[in-house]
Amino acid sequence: MNQDRIKILAETPVRKAILVMSLPVVMGMMVQVFYNLADTFFIGRLGDTNQLAAANISLPVFIFSMAMAGIIGTGAASYISRALGEKNNKEADKTLTIGMIYLIIISIVATAFTLLFLDKLVSILGASKETFPFAHAYVLVLVWGILPIMSNFALGQLLRAEGDAMGSMFGMLIGTVTNILLDPLFIFIFSLGVGGAALATVLANIASLLFYILRYRRGKTLLHFSLKEFSFDKKISKEIFTIGIPASLGQGLMSVALIVMNNIAASYGDSVVAGLGVASRIITIGTFIFMGIGAGSQPLVGYNYGARNFSRVKSIILNGIGLTTAIGLVLGILMWIFAYPFISTFTSVDKVISYGITVLRALVLSLPIMGGQMLCTISVQAMGKVLPSLFLSISRQGLLFIPLLLLLNLLFGFNGFIYAQPITDAIMLILSFSILQRILKKEEINH
Repeated sequence: MNQDRIKILAETPVRKAILVMSLPVVMGMMVQVFYNLADTFFIGRLGDTNQLAAANISLPVFIFSMAMAGIIGTGAASYISRALGEKNNKEADKTLTIGMIYLIIISIVATAFTLLFLDKLVSILGASKETFPFAHAYVLVLVWGILPIMSNFALGQLLRAEGDAMGSMFGMLIGTVTNILLDPLFIFIFSLGVGGAALATVLANIASLLFYILRYRRGKTLLHFSLKEFSFDKKISKEIFTIGIPASLGQGLMSVALIVMNNIAASYGDSVVAGLGVASRIITIGTFIFMGIGAGSQPLVGYNYGARNFSRVKSIILNGIGLTTAIGLVLGILMWIFAYPFISTFTSVDKVISYGITVLRALVLSLPIMGGQMLCTISVQAMGKVLPSLFLSISRQGLLFIPLLLLLNLLFGFNGFIYAQPITDAIMLILSFSILQRILKKEEINH
């Protein structure tokens, strides 16, 4: 089985390899979409705009947790893929162990720090007087679940780094099914409202995490976790953090961008916040498909870059961009045409539906270009290029999206800031592709 995984990374025709590596991840990501939409659907059944808005306001906390997990997940995964490409399985094993210990330490520190400033955090997130108690209840539960949320996210990435896309998918599937079963139980039967949705989310992450741990313990993986392998290895630590931190900065800044967006939306009323939240969750159908293709392609790029097979690396990237563009066009057209049924599935409040449709039709303009720029950025990370990776991670959210949010809102109000995302993605596609092309050209000259 392990040799079959290596064969996929090194020899399988590119289009087939992308599909083999990406489809299980995409399926898992679709499961993750249902996971997110389930919360929105069941909270929407409460008919309470404030609770629906509170769930959207709290989303940056979840994203920030994944960003911190991405320091280890992306950093260690990048080095593991390259180590496997160089036939250095021992180094890959050691990277897995060191990465998991670092992950636990980061999780504990993050939990303690967030609990200390919880009330202030909820206010910063953009909670109004009406939404504050609901957002506080949601965030409090999420904070206590930071350890399993982060560990679950990182282990899924680490499994994919060694080519175990199916194992990663099954873990996500278990979590989603758990979430969908627990949501109505906690929200309606136990009358916990939006706090019940958060509890279901945490327990679902615990279920996925237990599956991943058992998979490693039962020897169904190429790599193995062992405390005997742990040491503060300077080289491995540098590899993890020099790639992981720039990559996680992108997600961390995404969390900041969402806070800015929610605060802008809150200035127009809680109905706008709720509509923005529903539209943003729906657009994750496309976002998560692209993330799945990117995540499936990352070990392919990392392995073949480590093996110095640059023609295969370029083919993987170009085929991936073509695939995500085609999918984005189809999804964009469907979401534009059927915006009303999409939004009204999650809320019956007319004002929320109206705002949600407007936002969704703005966001779908990103879909044909979002996947390509994601794939280019992930490829730079997979090749271990620290400074370009850092620049791209900072650019999308920090240098482009947040300033555009503020500028377009200032100039055009509500009808301006909702177009900040597609404009950002268009610029980032050009920028990331140009940087990636320059890196590969330089590598081929030096090879």
